[in-house]
Amino acid sequence: MGSLDGEVAVVTGARHGIGAAIARGLADAGARVAVTHHHREVAEGLAAELGGDHAGFELDVRSNLADPSPQGWRVRFRHEGPCPVCGDRCKRRSLPDERPLVFVGDGYSDRCASLACDRVFARDGLARYLQDEGVSYAPFDTLDDVAAALS
Repeated sequence: MGSLDGEVAVVTGARHGIGAAIARGLADAGARVAVTHHHREVAEGLAAELGGDHAGFELDVRSNLADPSPQGWRVRFRHEGPCPVCGDRCKRRSLPDERPLVFVGDGYSDRCASLACDRVFARDGLARYLQDEGVSYAPFDTLDDVAAALS
């Protein structure tokens, strides 16, 4: 790794193992590291261990599961069967009950879940859908845009 002085890095799921090692490596290279974990105390503990100008945040990252195959990756939803709200297979049942809830998405399977969230970042098909429905959202191109908007 080259010098990362002045850069900000976000490491998700950095409790131990690879995530913690990545956070340490980024900090050693000069980056300011934002450590996230679904337990705030864990994230803050690792950030304190890193010393300096690092911070820990509670963040529960959720995504679909994916199965590899010779034909490519197959998305597998955490909850099989139709959603009781939209009647389709979607991510809404995977959302936590805690608030506030921020959602980042770009496609068809993100529609129903995004409507249940307090703040939505959208692009591509999800952005077009929310625009057509008159639902407020923040557009983004990269996750750097989302990180900047949330900081």
